[in-house]
Amino acid sequence: MDINQLKSLSIIPVLRKIPYEKSKDIVQALFDGGIRAIEITMESDRAELIIQETVAEFGEKMLVGAGTVLSIDDCKRAIKAGAQFIVSPAFDETVVAYAISANVPVIPGVFTPSEMLKAHNAGVAMVKLFPASVLGPGFIKDVKGPLADIQILTTGGITKETARDYLDAGAVGIGAGSALIKKEFIASNDWIGLVNEAKAWIQNTK
Repeated sequence: MDINQLKSLSIIPVLRKIPYEKSKDIVQALFDGGIRAIEITMESDRAELIIQETVAEFGEKMLVGAGTVLSIDDCKRAIKAGAQFIVSPAFDETVVAYAISANVPVIPGVFTPSEMLKAHNAGVAMVKLFPASVLGPGFIKDVKGPLADIQILTTGGITKETARDYLDAGAVGIGAGSALIKKEFIASNDWIGLVNEAKAWIQNTK
């Protein structure tokens, strides 16, 4: 996978601890709403199976990544399951090195300019600013001055209403969790509601 494919997508839903038995419906609803990349976190129930099944069903139409990758073991299991990109909430040099050696794009979590530069120098093509809402869009705008070449994905506390601000500040994309994949949609099997929510996020970030 070319990281440029991810850069062309403004919203990447984060599927964290979703019920396995509803995973296909959730992914289908997101796809129907226009989503073309998702992140399935490794602490989810049967995460590897969800990745495998999603890649088998949507692999040609949607990028399927693994999130909350905290160790080389997590990384190996995610890649073996078919993950097309790796996301971590923190910068672990061993995880980054392993993913790069496996030719799988890796997006480590960072919080400071020093971490951004260190990750960039380690060979990553994109970093994840997390938790982004603590710093706000202004931080991205400021840091993109001296670190213009670093591609920043933002995750953590971002809402449908604030997402556009982060993109305008220079972020290449938004990782959206429970603010998009709302618990009430899943609890009530309201897949039409999830489709419409995905559409609204995309509309707000155009």
